[in-house]
Amino acid sequence: MNYSRTEIIEFVNKFEEELFNSTAIKFNFDKKWSSNFPSRAGIYAIYDIDQLVYVGETANLKERMKEVKRTYNHSFRKKLGKFLVEGSKVVKGKFEETLELKLNDYYLERINFRYKELNFGRLEVESYLIHRYCKNGLLNSVGKRNRID
Repeated sequence: MNYSRTEIIEFVNKFEEELFNSTAIKFNFDKKWSSNFPSRAGIYAIYDIDQLVYVGETANLKERMKEVKRTYNHSFRKKLGKFLVEGSKVVKGKFEETLELKLNDYYLERINFRYKELNFGRLEVESYLIHRYCKNGLLNSVGKRNRID
């Protein structure tokens, strides 16, 4: 089945509205925190208070949320650390201890998540959203993976 450009744009716009208006889930380090998310594929949005700062896609939201708190596993945490402390470096999958603790506090005080399930076309929707909001301060990288032609 082929969809027209108009149909695709309408779908993505509706998806975006539903994603960004979904209930915010405040971050915490409780081991059960990831149980706020289904073991389903989808797109997630990370907010710093009320500002969108990252968009991601995953085949399993619950498992990905377990990773988001570890510098080794998630590019958002790496990019946030480098944003907060200019010149900081990741060594063996971590920042130095003081910055890791600062990131933990930052997550607890400011970071929240929203998500919406999506089984097919996750990469395309993620790419569209990254390109749409990259000028607004997203910490995503705009590269070959999420290029839209």
